[in-house]
Amino acid sequence: MSFGTDYRENPLARTKIIATVGPACETREALRDLILRGVDIFRLNFAHGSHQWLSEIVAHVRSLSEELDKPVGLLGDLSGPKIRLGKLAGDSVSCPEGAVFTFIRGREPANNSELTCTYEPLIDDLKAGDRILLADGTVGMRVEETDPQEGWARCVVDAAGKIRSRQGVNLPGVALSTPSLTEKDRVDLQWAIENELDFVGLSFVRSVDDVRDLRSCIEASGTKTPPMIVSKIEKGEAVAQLEAIIDESDAVMVARGDLGVEVDIVTVPGIQKRIIRLCNQKRVPVITATQMLDSMQQNELPTRAETSDVANAVLDGSDAVMLSGESAIGEYSREAVAMMSRIIRDAERLLESHPVVRLDLSATSAQAQVITEAVAVGAVATADRLDASLIAVATVSGRAALAISKERRLVPVLAVCKSWRTARRMTLLWGITPIVWQQSSQTGDELAEFATAWGLKECALKVRDTVVVVASSRWSARGHDAMLVHVVE
Repeated sequence: MSFGTDYRENPLARTKIIATVGPACETREALRDLILRGVDIFRLNFAHGSHQWLSEIVAHVRSLSEELDKPVGLLGDLSGPKIRLGKLAGDSVSCPEGAVFTFIRGREPANNSELTCTYEPLIDDLKAGDRILLADGTVGMRVEETDPQEGWARCVVDAAGKIRSRQGVNLPGVALSTPSLTEKDRVDLQWAIENELDFVGLSFVRSVDDVRDLRSCIEASGTKTPPMIVSKIEKGEAVAQLEAIIDESDAVMVARGDLGVEVDIVTVPGIQKRIIRLCNQKRVPVITATQMLDSMQQNELPTRAETSDVANAVLDGSDAVMLSGESAIGEYSREAVAMMSRIIRDAERLLESHPVVRLDLSATSAQAQVITEAVAVGAVATADRLDASLIAVATVSGRAALAISKERRLVPVLAVCKSWRTARRMTLLWGITPIVWQQSSQTGDELAEFATAWGLKECALKVRDTVVVVASSRWSARGHDAMLVHVVE
């Protein structure tokens, strides 16, 4: 019986690592190295890279996953209505306080005081008093007057700085007329479905209807294996509808980059903690993202503040933490993944040495059957009572593993399944180690035997240790309805 190689520095780390793919890690060798250093999911940013390039990345990751016998998920991140400046008359323009700039449409800028953007209805959506933020929020302008018929909006700088062509534009509080799903997003979504990506990120969510629209598009495709929807919280409107958005989503991302521009930056830590807490309570996986080890794009070591940031995201209850530019374009992509893995494991030692704070988890997961949920809760309670060394669950869809994951216990959990597709969907679940076993059985005895052999090799299981098994009895037609306790002999 083979279990593959020791694929990560911390094979049983509970918090998962997501790494964005880019020029710094696009080769098969580089991707393999990142998997070995701890990556569980690769993020494909549809804002960058052609479908041909993305297809090459998918092929590399899938073949490496099987070679290393390690399920690795793929997250396709839809661009959404990202608004950018057009080309400036001068590539870089200074914006002193009090200076007047005019957004125009229908023609090229005639001088450095005229600006264009990629979002054509901008001038129609703006009104006097609205705020426009540029260059990641470092430059601010206030709208003084607009004339949609003539196609201009005059603005005055109230936060000085410098802008460049193609930089992002944020419009906090402005009601945009564009839908969350752009035409480009629909094309990218179809590609993601055809290539069986495991997760799809929905950018710039404003309301729960945006999530429903994406789910309708996925259902209309007729796919039998729909990707899980990851709703990215990066706008103030989404924060206002947070609970409804969480309820409609398969997972949630705290996208702190644009969120820190769209809302007062000092409120981001509190919003992050609230999102994580609500997701934990509602049993929805949650990702903390953006600038976690940002300085490692240029430096071999992170700052002390960055290591604290990652550790606190782990301690707060994140299911996964994410690298963006650090892995995609950074000079030290491998070191960034290895460092994140080390920080996670050290933070999790604090969980091991202190009593786990029990959240009110009375709400059941909408993704698991009632019987499965009850058996999962019972299995975790039994593992606590017996001080078990391992929980093993055979799962077809991953729902049983989700139910166990959301109990947030420290005992390792082995999720055994026949399908690579199912295993990849579980790469986002806290505390779950997915493994593909083609002879996988839902019955308890065979699963106990397999899990014991795996545990002896991978997680220092020893004689007299206890393994709790969640399985299906031979008469079950409604999911997991059985639990057994096995003592290693």
